[in-house]
Formats: sequence, structure tokens, C-alpha cells
Amino acid sequence: MPSYSVCFFNDLPDPTGHDHHVCQRTVEVLHVADEQQAIEYAIAEFERLEHISPWHLHARTIECEVLT
Repeated sequence: MPSYSVCFFNDLPDPTGHDHHVCQRTVEVLHVADEQQAIEYAIAEFERLEHISPWHLHARTIECEVLT
């Protein structure tokens, strides 16, 4: 079973007002069946760690990649 790294991103402005795609938190998900299961687990973990629900209150996008 593969493992995944799931990153939660937000677009945040720098001091000049230009937005940057910034990783808010990375959650490693080990030994799950597929990418969808990894994302579901990572969302639950992100919400728990950030003390928020739903997750998109602190992030706008999710990127998931297989760990080698």
C-alpha cells in the first residue's frame, strides 16, 4: 500500500500585496489504499490539528503526492 504527502495551501499576500501559494501544513498518510483515502484522512487530521472545521477555512487547495 502506498503512502502519501498531502499539502494544504493558501494564497497569502506578501508586504507588497502580491499573492503567494503557501503550504499551511503537510500531513503524511502512510499505507492507505489510494489517493482519495489519503486525502480524506489528511483532511480529518488537518481539521483536528488546526482546531477548525471545515478545512477550507484555513486552506484553499490540497495537493497530494505519492511518497517513494
